[in-house]
Amino acid sequence: MQIRTATVLDLSALYGMLHVMHKESEHTVSSINSEKGTAAISAALHRGVVLVAEVDGKVVGSIGGMETSDWWSTDKTLADLWFYVYKDFRNSTVAIKLIKKFMEIGKKANIKVKLGHIHGGDGERKDDFYKRLGLLKAGSTYLEI
Repeated sequence: MQIRTATVLDLSALYGMLHVMHKESEHTVSSINSEKGTAAISAALHRGVVLVAEVDGKVVGSIGGMETSDWWSTDKTLADLWFYVYKDFRNSTVAIKLIKKFMEIGKKANIKVKLGHIHGGDGERKDDFYKRLGLLKAGSTYLEI
């Protein structure tokens, strides 16, 4: 397995991954708009941080994010836009390696990292995963059903 910085040549694989990620959500998620989705991925590729995990030349997971700030502050954070690992690779070290590399990039830039999990299931397991990596849970998201 290799963790590497994504390039524009990965855009199609990342866009396809976004569709799989949304299909797996246990909640109803808003529909994917191809123009907006590919524009967001492209923006992250050019101005943010996008990492992919590759096995045998195939993307098996990714995290992508951008530098941002809270609405009340100018303090920068490196926030994820997506984080996903295909089911067949969830019992491997892919997820841990992607997050650790993302956090390392933030640390080198002297920017704190902010990660979340909004859609999808298994919230407690994901909370525990982030806590094991030294992150603090700070809030929750509630959706109208």
